[in-house]
Amino acid sequence: MGQRHIFAEEAELDICRRFQVEAAMLDLIAALRAKGLEEAEIALTLADAAEDYVLRLAQQNGTAEDALFYQ
Repeated sequence: MGQRHIFAEEAELDICRRFQVEAAMLDLIAALRAKGLEEAEIALTLADAAEDYVLRLAQQNGTAEDALFYQ
């Protein structure tokens, strides 16, 4: 029973973290829309930036071969 409780707490923390990231992203999107950028442009740029960030993390945390796998 204790193990389940720990798992539930970890899952709840994960949901909270994900919510924080998504809320920040929506705030960023709203700010960019207010500056006149189009939704599609914002979405594509965010997707590209997220992919670049994942590649950088792979390079930092793994080998160059790992990074090449993700390209």
